This record gives sequence, C-alpha cells and structure tokens, in this order.
Amino acid sequence: MAYLLDANTFLQVADYFLVAHALAHSQTVVTHEVAAESARKVKIPNACIGLGIKCVTPFEMLRIERARFVLAAKEA
Repeated sequence: MAYLLDANTFLQVADYFLVAHALAHSQTVVTHEVAAESARKVKIPNACIGLGIKCVTPFEMLRIERARFVLAAKEA
C-alpha cells in the first residue's frame, strides 16, 4: 500500500524519515543542524547520537569524499 503525503505533511515527518532510513540502511546522515543541549527540542544530530548513526556536516562530507570543484578555463 503506497502512502501519499502532501508537501506540508511530508515536511513535518521528513527528519524522522531521514534518521529511520539511515538506521535501516547503515548510512551516514549529512546535516547543517547542531546537537541541542535541551531535551525539549530533538535535533537530527541528537537522534543520530541516541541511535548510534554517524552524522556529519556537509563540509565534513565533502572532505571525506575528497570533492574537487574545478573551474573550466574561459574561452576567448
């Protein structure tokens, strides 16, 4: 059975889906969020720490993957 979600509903559960998918497939989560000190607001990194999922920033991911951005020479 397929579940169809409208955009607003999806955005309300997208973080949960991201963390659950990473856990189910042993993947790393890439996010700009920073772990929160408060228990009132559970951020993605907090959920990852609690579940033992690796979580990195986009900049760390680019370093790990050794991304290179090369500008092409402008033709005259």
